[in-house]
This record gives sequence, C-alpha cells and structure tokens, in this order.
Amino acid sequence: MEALKLSISIGAAVVLGAILLLIVLRNRLGVLNTASWLVILGAVVILPEHPQFAVSFAVPFTAAAPDAVGLVLIPHAQVHFAAAGVYAAIGLALLCVIARTLLLQAQPVAWFTILATLLVGTTSELLFGALWFPHGAPWFAANPASFGWEWLYLYPVAWLAALFISYRPIFGEAIPNRAALPKRAETVLRPR
Repeated sequence: MEALKLSISIGAAVVLGAILLLIVLRNRLGVLNTASWLVILGAVVILPEHPQFAVSFAVPFTAAAPDAVGLVLIPHAQVHFAAAGVYAAIGLALLCVIARTLLLQAQPVAWFTILATLLVGTTSELLFGALWFPHGAPWFAANPASFGWEWLYLYPVAWLAALFISYRPIFGEAIPNRAALPKRAETVLRPR
C-alpha cells in the first residue's frame, strides 16, 4: 500500500509540473492550444480514477482494484458499474475533442462546456468525498484508510487554469471576424 501511495504522490508531482510548465509556455504554444492541452491533462488524471474504478469493480479486476477482492455485486449492478465507467471514458474523450476543436476556434460554447463539467464534476467529487471516501484530503475528517487526493484533485487545477487563460482570447478581446479564425486546430509553435 505504501508503494501505491508513493507512486500516486510522484505521479501527482509530475502532473502538477506539467500543468505549471504549460502555463509558463502558454504564449509560445498559443494560449488556446495550451488551454486545450490542460483540459486533456485533466481528463488523463480522471481516466484511471473514475472510469477505471467503475469497470474494475464491476468485473472485478482485483489487480487494478484491490478493494474489490470479496466484493459481490449483483449482475444488474455489475452492468451499471461497467456501463458507467465506459460512458465516463466516452464523456472525457468528447470533452477532449471539444477542447481540441471548439476551444481552439475560440467558441464560447467550448468554454462553458468545460466550466459546466468542472462545476458539476468537482461539486460531486467533493460531496461524495465528504460522504463516502475523502481520498485523504486534508479538508475532510482524517481517515487512515483513504489516500490519493494529491492526484485526484489535480483535474480541477488543470481545468481552472485552462478556463482562466482562455477567457480573454474568447471573451475579452474583440474578434472582428470570427469566421476568419482557423477551422483546424493550430499545432505549430508560434515564435515569440
């Protein structure tokens, strides 16, 4: 268990470093391009958490979810756990597609989609964490069996950063001809 906790802490440090590096390089990479990659990074953080856990508790893959050992779900519940995991993964993939297309085109609908996902997701994360399993978060009551908050709560950081840096290009600057914006994602580095 200690090795797992250490690997989560190392992974969290790497992801936090990537978030900070993207923010620092945003002008070189392009602000909207950087924001889209921050959304993707946040989705990568959630993918091994919620979708993977839902599927692994349904199957159960005891190597992926040691807590599932001895867990007996009725077949009806197994179907719902597995489907919830699959749909969560699909939802994250669609959010990434929105980030790499509509957000890069400075479409407000992309910004509001990311905001809504962040608000609903983070609110439910905090509520369920407070009620059931706090992942060791210091703002909840201490639970010696819970851990992982360092990793789990990085997606709101990434998505908030994406929303913050993309706000001005989408809403704060007058875009005289929105039709003149590129239809494809810009992938080349911009010179300073």
